[in-house]
Amino acid sequence: MLENQILFSIIVPTYNRPQPLTNCLQSLANLDYPHNCFEVIVVDDGSTISLDRVVKSFQSQLDITLIHQANAGPAMARNTGANLAKGQYLGFTDDDCTLDPNWLSALENIFSKRPNALLGGKTINALPDNPYSTASQLLIDYIYDYYNLNSSQPEFFASNNFAVSRELFNQVGQFDLNFPLAAAEDREFCDRWLFSG
Repeated sequence: MLENQILFSIIVPTYNRPQPLTNCLQSLANLDYPHNCFEVIVVDDGSTISLDRVVKSFQSQLDITLIHQANAGPAMARNTGANLAKGQYLGFTDDDCTLDPNWLSALENIFSKRPNALLGGKTINALPDNPYSTASQLLIDYIYDYYNLNSSQPEFFASNNFAVSRELFNQVGQFDLNFPLAAAEDREFCDRWLFSG
């Protein structure tokens, strides 16, 4: 990898959640990865609460850009970020996620061997006492178990933890904008990805 080359563009869609976004950005600032090799693109999906101050507070720690768009849903927000990305690879996460410090190092390691793969990983519920978070975790665990029986050829990764070549993301056709809510746009994309070979 060349010095000062942006390898990853991390795209974070957000809507009206300044505190979770702050936690997410702090985890990105804590990544054990050269900070000059990745950028962060936060796409504000029409929040009624200003997120400018949250993002500005990380400008000294991250190569970070805040984009505002009219409320159109996370699929459109992710595509908006992808269209402005400079990195060779796109890493997608959500504003309520805390990333493992080795996230980008692990992705780079696998991409160096399989540059055309769609890579993803497990998500872990950080709020086990919250019944909504627990229910969501049970659902995602069930879906992962169902779609990923064959660990050498998984069929689904949630859009809060996956990465893909920017070029191939565009070739496959980005996220389908017929999903205005966070509801299966990642499964549909993974299906198209597999169908595309």
